[in-house]
Amino acid sequence: MNSVTPNPMEWQYYTNKAKRRRIDDLLKAASILFMNCGPTPADHREAAEKEKEIINQIAHIDRHFAERCGWKEN
Repeated sequence: MNSVTPNPMEWQYYTNKAKRRRIDDLLKAASILFMNCGPTPADHREAAEKEKEIINQIAHIDRHFAERCGWKEN
């Protein structure tokens, strides 16, 4: 693999079961946000903002996994 993309086995998601469980719970919460999202554009924007917060939480657990989910450092 190139130097930009780390070896997936270095990701905490693949090596630490507790962190995997926490990340999976956060991913489930993010999917529920959009599943229960209202039909208006304002509802979609609000869900997208909450999703960013969830991805930031994932980044604190495993930065490499969060980057794969679309997280970008502020």
